[in-house]
Parts: sequence; structure tokens; C-alpha cells
Amino acid sequence: MTDPDGENGRMYRRTVLKGTAAAGLFGLTGVASASDYREVTFTSADDDLFEYKVKVSGKMKRGGTYESDPGDEVGHDYAHGRCAEGRSDSFLWTGEIVDLQLSGRGKVYVDGELVEDTTGEKDHDGGDDKDDHDGKTREVTFTSVSDEIFRYRVEVSGKMMRGGTYESDPGDEVGDNYANGRAADGRSDSFLWTGEVVELKVGGPGKVYVDGELVEDTTTDGDLSKEVIVSNPGSDELREYTLRVTGDARMLEPDEDFPPADDEIVDLDGGGARIEGAVSTGDDRFAFSGDLIRENVPDGVQIDVRNR
Repeated sequence: MTDPDGENGRMYRRTVLKGTAAAGLFGLTGVASASDYREVTFTSADDDLFEYKVKVSGKMKRGGTYESDPGDEVGHDYAHGRCAEGRSDSFLWTGEIVDLQLSGRGKVYVDGELVEDTTGEKDHDGGDDKDDHDGKTREVTFTSVSDEIFRYRVEVSGKMMRGGTYESDPGDEVGDNYANGRAADGRSDSFLWTGEVVELKVGGPGKVYVDGELVEDTTTDGDLSKEVIVSNPGSDELREYTLRVTGDARMLEPDEDFPPADDEIVDLDGGGARIEGAVSTGDDRFAFSGDLIRENVPDGVQIDVRNR
């Protein structure tokens, strides 16, 4: 939602990482999955409008400490509204917060805990914002644990630079706000960055550290004993597909296509997970448990399942 007549004419997206440890480090604590309803509250800081849009992997409904206005839009899995003059709107939700967009000055609370604060931001049309106003440089390190390749892609709201404890290979791609590479044989790659991590994708066994603290560990898969390989043999046409598993799922090889295609795993309320992807010249690989269900697989897309 935008307010073209206001000072903040754009919504600013926060991609919420799954997992309490990573979310806590990257500025969004308390957004891990849950089976019971949780409460999210949006509080305006002054007379100006504080606009919000939140989407969850489960269900969203009106309710909580503060009553939202009838004009605030509430769908099956999202809420979209605004508040001002120090007032607050609350909603109840299940699952995980998968997308959060804010505009204006305000605060966001989950179960009473502050998870987002835009009151210190300057106008986004000029000047600094909260993502990098303090200029603090942090280090992220990707460490492989075996001969198998550990793939990664990280995107930040500030700047990404080569540097840190371990030297990355020249073949690892580093842009203004992202790094995309791989490590193997127990080696590590480090990068320096400012702002917040807004997206993190990893594939294969390895560990991710931020300032020396472990935030992601894919070395143990639990009962993810099966692997599904999605390919598009004989064609470079990008084809979208949807799979569902009755257990859990984890991405093994992200960004294998050219051009890159976005693949996503969505936790389903009540159990299971949905794999939403697209495949062209490469293949997509996912570890999973339970049964595999082909929800939407177009002609030409090949699905192979094997034990890991």
C-alpha cells in the first residue's frame, strides 16, 4: 500500500527469515512458527500515518489487545491497514511472518516484544534510514563441513563487500548488496556488510556465522531422508511447478537455473510444506520427509525421488 500524498510514498519490505536464532540477529525476534495464535501490534508514533502490510504462512484474523479499524483490510493470511495519532492496531495469526512492509513512523510488536522500529528513520526520499544509519560493519561467514558443495546467497539492505576472516574465491559473485557463491572441503568464505540481512538462501551441508555467532546450521537434516529432483529436460523454457510434502522440506540447491528462478518452501498450518518453484536449464533439489504430492506439475517437468 502506498500513500502518494504523504512524505513516505513507498512501502519498505522486510523479508523475515525463518528460525528464531537468525531472526533475532537480523532484527526480527519472536517470529518463529507456532501452532497457536500469536498477536502482532502496529503502533503509530505521531500524527502522521503509519501504514503496514503483513503476510503470514498460516491464518490471520482480527483480535488482540487493540481493536483495528473496520477500514483495515484483513484476508485469510494477511492484514493491510494504517493508524495514526499514537493509536495501535492488533491482529492474531498462526504460522510465520513471511512478509512485512511498513511506511511512516511506528513500531511493530509480536506478543508484546518489539520486532521493528521505524521511529528513528529519516525520510526515505533522502538521507539515511535505520538499515545503515549507524554505519556498523558486520561479518558473515559461510563454512562447508564436507566434500559436498555448500551453496549460499545473502542479500542485505546496506552494502556488501569482500573481506573478513576468510578470503572468498574470485569466482564468488559479490554485488553492491549481495554475495552469491559456494564453498567445499571444509573451507569458509567471509564477507563484510552493513544494514540488515533481508534474504538468506543456503544449499548443502554447512554453517553460517554472523560476527562469530552461529545463525544457520544445515549439517543435520533430522528425518529428511528423501530427495526430490525437479528438472526440465530438453528445454530452456521457465516452467513453474508446485509440490507438497506431508513432512518437512529444505532447499538443497537454490539458484541453479539461468536466468535465476525464485524457489520457496512454505510451511503449511496443520503440518506439511509446499514447494513453489520454477525450473528451466538447471534442476532444483529439495530434501524432504513424508509423502510427496504433485499439486501442479506442467508437461515437460520431470520429478525424480530418491533416498538420501
